[in-house]
Amino acid sequence: MKSMEEFFNEEATHYDNNFINVLGMSEYYDEIEKQLNQCVHKYDILVLGCGTGLEIERIKSKSNVTAIDISKSMVDELQKKDFSKEINLNTIVGSYFDVDFGIKTYDIVLSSYSFHHFNKEQKLFLYAKIYNCLKENGRFIHGDSVAATMDDELTRLKEADKIYADSKFPFGSIHIDVPLTIQSEFLILRNAGFTDIKIEKEWGRTTLYKAKK
Repeated sequence: MKSMEEFFNEEATHYDNNFINVLGMSEYYDEIEKQLNQCVHKYDILVLGCGTGLEIERIKSKSNVTAIDISKSMVDELQKKDFSKEINLNTIVGSYFDVDFGIKTYDIVLSSYSFHHFNKEQKLFLYAKIYNCLKENGRFIHGDSVAATMDDELTRLKEADKIYADSKFPFGSIHIDVPLTIQSEFLILRNAGFTDIKIEKEWGRTTLYKAKK
């Protein structure tokens, strides 16, 4: 039972190898690059839970990129990389629950494997922040793991609720996976304000969504 920050600090040095070589996720990041390239407006980009910057490696156009992660070690690894010279990169170590995204600030918000630790209320808060910070016709590109069934979703949330109640830590502060079903994700995105929501691609229990403001 490790805190979110502690877990990802320990994962930082082998994060890329785990995702690319062990899990074989190159195709997933290829699809993210494809979706980014399909966006007409992509100058101002916000990356949430940026980790070591695997998503940022796929940004090739001239852009201002703001990248947020709770793990300093992850951001340290990110800063060792040589990204496209077209990118003006600003990194923030902190919680994206707390960082001000602004209003109508970004053309694209990108997140990858970052939100499956949070409950429905927390996701609604985050998705509403994302909706508000997007410019008109902005895109939210969101890849994450999903629950296979509603029973699976409810069981995981119930188990997590008990752990958090016993530990007296706030929900989302410990590294516990609580993926939601695709149906739940769509409902929360709609409640946050998004109306044009599409599944762009699926791999097993991973889904890549794109939602338009």
